[in-house]
Amino acid sequence: MKLMRFLRNYAGAIAVSFVLLIVSTGLGLVQPRLIELAIDKGIKVGSLTFVLIGAGGIILSALLAAGINLLSGFALIKSSQGFGYELRNALYRKVMGFSFANLDKWRTGELMVRLNSDVNTVRMFVRMGSFLIVQSVLMIIGTLVAMFMTDVGLASIMAIIMPLTLVVFAFAATFIRPLFMKARKALDDMNNTMQENLAGAKVVRAFARQEEEIRKFEERNKANYDISIEVGWKLSIFFPLFFLIGNFAVLVALWAGGTTLLGQLTDAAAAASGGLTLGKLVAFNNYAAMAMFPLLMLGLVLNFISMAIASAVRLDGVLTEKPEIEEKADARNLPRLQGSIEFRNVSFRYGSGEKALDGISFSIRAGEKVGIIGTTGSGKTSLVNLISRFYDAEDGQVLIDGINVKDLSFKTLRSRIAMVLQETVLFTGTLRENVAFGAPDASQAELEHAAGLSCALDFINEKPDAWDENIGERGAGLSGGQRQRIAIARAVAARPDIIILDDVTSSLDATTERTIVSSLYEEFYGRTAIIISQKINTIRDADRIMVMGDGHIIGIGTHDKLVEGNDTYRRICETQVVARSGGLV
Repeated sequence: MKLMRFLRNYAGAIAVSFVLLIVSTGLGLVQPRLIELAIDKGIKVGSLTFVLIGAGGIILSALLAAGINLLSGFALIKSSQGFGYELRNALYRKVMGFSFANLDKWRTGELMVRLNSDVNTVRMFVRMGSFLIVQSVLMIIGTLVAMFMTDVGLASIMAIIMPLTLVVFAFAATFIRPLFMKARKALDDMNNTMQENLAGAKVVRAFARQEEEIRKFEERNKANYDISIEVGWKLSIFFPLFFLIGNFAVLVALWAGGTTLLGQLTDAAAAASGGLTLGKLVAFNNYAAMAMFPLLMLGLVLNFISMAIASAVRLDGVLTEKPEIEEKADARNLPRLQGSIEFRNVSFRYGSGEKALDGISFSIRAGEKVGIIGTTGSGKTSLVNLISRFYDAEDGQVLIDGINVKDLSFKTLRSRIAMVLQETVLFTGTLRENVAFGAPDASQAELEHAAGLSCALDFINEKPDAWDENIGERGAGLSGGQRQRIAIARAVAARPDIIILDDVTSSLDATTERTIVSSLYEEFYGRTAIIISQKINTIRDADRIMVMGDGHIIGIGTHDKLVEGNDTYRRICETQVVARSGGLV
């Protein structure tokens, strides 16, 4: 029911639809009366006039009901599509507000299923399920009233049988719902496997793992198939039961009514009293069928309800997910940053794991160029992720320009600090759109300047369509080095006050790498730059270099001082040939 708030803007259309549905149901309830009129006033006494009146009334009411149902259905279609539109927007907006910690918990395939399949399931319930439920309830109430108006005795029999169907329906709904939750979970697993393998298709082929991955997908697909079959055959048990009860009810009505009419043939007093007539029996039989049909339709609605509830619960899980990092209501929005950074006894861990950073303290002056180096898993990326507040520190404080990052707005942190992540992600579109991603208002000259600094301008201009060249998903069509250069150009074009490069030159040759780093130092003169790298050559000219190990800073200083006084840094140097003034270090 929480999701029904997304129907608020369509309350008028839904109200109109249900009013039309009431009118349509009323026209349907008139038809058995017209049949009764045609039989008792027409066929029984040989009056063609009443036969024609009855037949014409049935045709007219049927045509009117069909037209009104069409209008009602259109109103519901508009409402359900609007519901799906607003719900999907809200979900996407929610996901866009997730922090890195939230995204760590949700798998991409799982979110895709929820934003597409689950939304469509709930939307179809609004369109079809609600229509069938309202129509069924109106028809049941209307036919019960009509049956009592036709014959109280026969109606009393039906009033006893009909609740039995509702009891079976309630039991079936309780029984089936958990199975739909399992079915959705199996679909999640299958989609996650598919998404991961499609995203990592080249890795799968590089290691000749196609057969193993095909087998893994077949296992997930088989699990989805098995649970779907289980849901199907258990639902199939209840459908015949609904129809059996419905047919039994009609049979009882015919039997009771038929025996009453036969009794009247031998009892003149009963026949003269104006009791049950053949026309009334036929009309009652139609009402009985009309009453049982919506009860039978509840079997179909059961499928809608069970699937919709399972999907609604999953969607609500996304909508109620609390962002791990939230912006303060009074967060400061600064037009510019000076660029000083300070860590005060900062500790951090991912989830409930071991500490990735432990008691980190250091400061970076505004405009300083700092290199960070260390072994894999030493905490380099974890450290810089705290600066833009992609994660929050467990203990201690992270300050920019003397202000706690928790007191700064996301807009300030994300627009004035540009970070090029380890994983180079480009989007489907033109090269221009990708470079301008963080600066949509940048001029062509500014984009070309950024591309020039990142050594991307030459290969962009060599493309058949130059800046309008389209690239595929995740930068398909570009080499690894080209993707990294576009990512660097994207960060430079954003004109940040602080730029952070997280090991983004790994696919570049030494000459190109040195050219880019030198250009960045020159471009960002007076602005703060942090460069993470495993290569000494990349960071040796930084104002200071931080050496990290096991979540601690184990050395900080210039290249020369660290070579002299830091064993870890010296060992890294000894494993790398460093070109400097034609000599070796």
